[in-house]
Amino acid sequence: MNQTLIDAIREIEALPDAEQEELGRELMRLAARKRIDAMLAEAEARGGATPNEVVFAELRAKYGS
Repeated sequence: MNQTLIDAIREIEALPDAEQEELGRELMRLAARKRIDAMLAEAEARGGATPNEVVFAELRAKYGS
C-alpha cells in the first residue's frame, strides 16, 4: 500500500462509522472498476475479449457477491 492510501485511510478512520462505510463502499466500487478496465485492456491487447462471465466471476471471488 502506498503512502497516499495509508494517509487517506487514517483520515477516514476519524470519521463516523456511517461515513466510513460509505467511503469503503465507494473505494470497493472504484477498485472493481479499475480491475474490469485492466482486464478489458489486457483482452484488447491480445486481440480478443474476456467473456463477461469470467470478469464477474473473478470479481465475485475477490470482493464477494
